Amino acid sequence: MTITRSTGLYTGYMGYFCGNGYEGLTKELDDTVKRQAELLTTTFNRDVEIRFNSDRESGGAWLKNSLTGFKGNCQVGFNAGIRPIGLNRTHDMPHEEFMRLWRELPKEIYYATYVSENGLKDPSLANSGCEDSRYCYLIQPSIEQGLAWLVANVDRDKILD
Repeated sequence: MTITRSTGLYTGYMGYFCGNGYEGLTKELDDTVKRQAELLTTTFNRDVEIRFNSDRESGGAWLKNSLTGFKGNCQVGFNAGIRPIGLNRTHDMPHEEFMRLWRELPKEIYYATYVSENGLKDPSLANSGCEDSRYCYLIQPSIEQGLAWLVANVDRDKILD
């Protein structure tokens, strides 16, 4: 099984790459996602793709599948990101204030799991998305608990090869 890194998906007519953060913004974030990729590869015996969002403050390890384009390699993800400790944005907080706090507050790594509706043992767990693209995205307390959640909830027979 292999672990590769994505350089992004070229959108063609829009003229830019989506998800083109090749590595995490910090070594800690990058190492966290590499660890998640190793766990996914070992646990599910599948190739994994690492990709980060363009700001490189969040990213994840994704089980590879045979689909291409926006639906490719996006059924099961083990994600991580950087967030300010204690910052919760309210609707009445001005954007400038939110961004100032984002820059100034100490940061922490968070962990999350993502599974598309068609990859879940129980599709009713899909709590986000739109009608034709529902998924379950959950913040997890630790890498170990996130992996345990994936093992318990991913339907291995439904994951596309």
